[in-house]
Amino acid sequence: GKSKKGGGGGGTIRGLRLPLILKLPKEGTLRTMEQLDGVLKEVFVLLNREVDLYRYSPGFPEFSFQIVQRLRKFNKEISNGRWRAYSKGTIELCEKHSTFATQARSTLVDAPKDVRRLEALKPSNIPSMRDRHDAT
Repeated sequence: GKSKKGGGGGGTIRGLRLPLILKLPKEGTLRTMEQLDGVLKEVFVLLNREVDLYRYSPGFPEFSFQIVQRLRKFNKEISNGRWRAYSKGTIELCEKHSTFATQARSTLVDAPKDVRRLEALKPSNIPSMRDRHDAT
């Protein structure tokens, strides 16, 4: 079932593992290109990982729609070629997985919104989401 958040304010989230904790100076945080580049690089690593984890979900095209839309806007607003390349790579990954999901879900009996298994489109020879997550 769904877990309920503890009373009052911020309930604790169990099992949260952060792969990276950034230590930034109190003054002038994220003002240098080196700082921004490091943060954005990690953001795209995490975003690509998230995209990969949900790639076999029947709802992936809808899940990734907002991501792609926001990254396209980001690409129009940003002049840094490296960041645009990171973004373009994530957009291409989303489009590739969306195409797969759209084709694969046409073979499902239930509508995507009625499917109960998160990874209903996962081929049997592919590791589970948990195994893929633990491997990263």
